[in-house]
Amino acid sequence: MIARLAAAVLLASSLHSAPAADLDTLRSVRWGMSPAELSDALGRSANTLPGRWDFGRYYSETTVEHVEVGGIPFRAFLQIDRKTGGLGQILLERRGRQATPMVFDDIVQVLTDRFGEPEQTAREGDIAVPASLRIVWRLPDFTINASFFDFRTTGIVSENPNVDRDPLTPFSERQRNNPRFLPRRALIRFNPPGG
Repeated sequence: MIARLAAAVLLASSLHSAPAADLDTLRSVRWGMSPAELSDALGRSANTLPGRWDFGRYYSETTVEHVEVGGIPFRAFLQIDRKTGGLGQILLERRGRQATPMVFDDIVQVLTDRFGEPEQTAREGDIAVPASLRIVWRLPDFTINASFFDFRTTGIVSENPNVDRDPLTPFSERQRNNPRFLPRRALIRFNPPGG
């Protein structure tokens, strides 16, 4: 059975007043749609990516910009399952300075207010490795995975390759990280039930 993504639309509409075009677009999308069916359903709201973007089990050729959850805008990737050839996941993503721990806390609070306490919470990482947090809600119509990745760590170091190195300066003193440029990601993934 192909479940409607209306549940995701109801989530968005119940969390905030999103632009009407986003809601109309999401209402027209269903689990299992082929890429051609997605293009037809999305119409002008769809943005075509430059080529096929690989997401492991999924790939995406289409995005919808400025999909909001709790008033926070995300970029939505409509991802096709390689095995079935149909829509298998919607990935909402925020990157860089727009993805902060405070923003993720707000997202989790909005989702918790709407759907109750999450079924699963997993936190990983320490000061030497990138940190990650994953929170899961399993609902009758879809599954929500909210994830936050923070690569601000002492385990990742970089050095400017365009600067002449002083051979008398120890390597440990040359390593520098500018935390503003280390990646952060806030993700919300919508999957069919049991996904």
